[in-house]
Amino acid sequence: MQNKIKKLEDRRISFQREFDSRKSNEDRNRLGQYATPNEFAIEILSETKKYIPKNRAITFLDPALGSGSFYSAFLSEFQSNSSDNNYGIEIDSELSEFAKSVYGELGLKVINKDFTSLEAKSTNKVDLLVSNPPYSRHHHISTEIKARITSWVKTKYGIKVSKLSGLHCYFIYLAQQFLEENGIAVWLVPSEFLDVNFGKSLKQYLKHEVQLLRIHKYSPEDLKFNDALVSSLVVWYKNCKPEENDKIKFTSGPDISNPTFNTNARISELDPNFKWSNYFRDYDTTFDQKNKATIKDLFTIKRGIASGNNKFFILSSSEIEEKKIPLKYFRPILPPPKVIKSNIIKPDNNGNPILDEQLFLLDTDLPLLQIKEESKELYDYLLSGIDAKVNEGYLCKNRKPWYSQEQREEPLFVCNYIGRNNKTAPFRFLLNESKAITTNSFLGLYPKPILKRLNIDYRSFLNQLNSIQTEELIAKGRSYGGGMYKLEPKELSNVELELERELIQELEISEQLTLFEPKEEYAS
Repeated sequence: MQNKIKKLEDRRISFQREFDSRKSNEDRNRLGQYATPNEFAIEILSETKKYIPKNRAITFLDPALGSGSFYSAFLSEFQSNSSDNNYGIEIDSELSEFAKSVYGELGLKVINKDFTSLEAKSTNKVDLLVSNPPYSRHHHISTEIKARITSWVKTKYGIKVSKLSGLHCYFIYLAQQFLEENGIAVWLVPSEFLDVNFGKSLKQYLKHEVQLLRIHKYSPEDLKFNDALVSSLVVWYKNCKPEENDKIKFTSGPDISNPTFNTNARISELDPNFKWSNYFRDYDTTFDQKNKATIKDLFTIKRGIASGNNKFFILSSSEIEEKKIPLKYFRPILPPPKVIKSNIIKPDNNGNPILDEQLFLLDTDLPLLQIKEESKELYDYLLSGIDAKVNEGYLCKNRKPWYSQEQREEPLFVCNYIGRNNKTAPFRFLLNESKAITTNSFLGLYPKPILKRLNIDYRSFLNQLNSIQTEELIAKGRSYGGGMYKLEPKELSNVELELERELIQELEISEQLTLFEPKEEYAS
């Protein structure tokens, strides 16, 4: 039997490669069609045996069957107690026909339907549900599907589902009705729900509606899918109500059966409002309480501006000179983080940053007719933008005039909001002594009055910011496949840092922590 399963798996892999080659990246992204590598599926099913009673027939369901990778793994790992009531649901007719032709004779009933539209009576209830549900982002999901499922979840579980939820979240909500009482569900899903706002509703479901058993998180650097840039995790739960003293296992590492990190948390400790990725941390960021503070105690954090079209609005000094546009219509702006070598951005005599490449943002709200009178060169350049339909972009068409920019003070410190944990730390703080503002590739830190009042040495404080543990920054943010990490303004504001006792005392008595002052005499 094992030889037959191996031959069928070779056939499946060959078909999957050919199928994927005919699909564009855009189509696969929209439909969430990313097949599970068979060795990965076998690893998951092998570990799942720990939760399955031995010596009895097991029924199986995959609500996002694809070409059948998980069923192939199920046959390999459970062939001695597989039943004839096994189901696979697949919306793609070509995939479903292939799976039926290959696995139909081995007990798999294939249903070519959209799982989100099926009723529970479409199949018998099963003992084991295993799936890699489609990773389709919310903007690819129809309004009808969102409205129908969010209403159903609200009625059945009393949970308000975020409309930003991906399709994989809807699959999890709907699947419980297909599972026998005490049946086991196993989900291979992106890890982002642990941390993002739309994940709150899914965490509420996992905490209150099922008995959560284990969550295994792979490192963002460990891409399990060669064709999808996502960080993966596996969730196991039993279809029964949780009990107060239930313990959930949190593990991480490249090998599910031999995790490099292993801890337990009581169900009562899990708060859907907080980031569950913190349970995978194996380091200590607990400071002496007297020295504990967060970045928001000292700074207001704002994302850099979105110009609407960087290629058009942001020009180098040489490009401006070539076009003969007066520099008075521009203001300095920092280049991307990766090209800035020094952590201190020094100014020239005009306040422009001293960098290998100086960039400037077109920044004027003068009427077009006045610009025509003042500068024919700028007027002609704006007309070229109209010809190129820059003015019809989403941001530009909602601005008056379309070429005006958001007004923003230059930040004192900046931090890149996205980065990779490769040879260098993913996040880096820079001291901005120039008059340059930033694009939205940076987060700007604007000091609250307490910092200026204490006459802080900003260059020394820069070292303090860059000494924040990488793990602390990663834990407060969110992770993606390929070792990519992101920090949103609110997430950066909650990052903890250790301060001198004198500064902590000032924080305790400060009466005005929510304001920030215009930047004056920041450079030390």
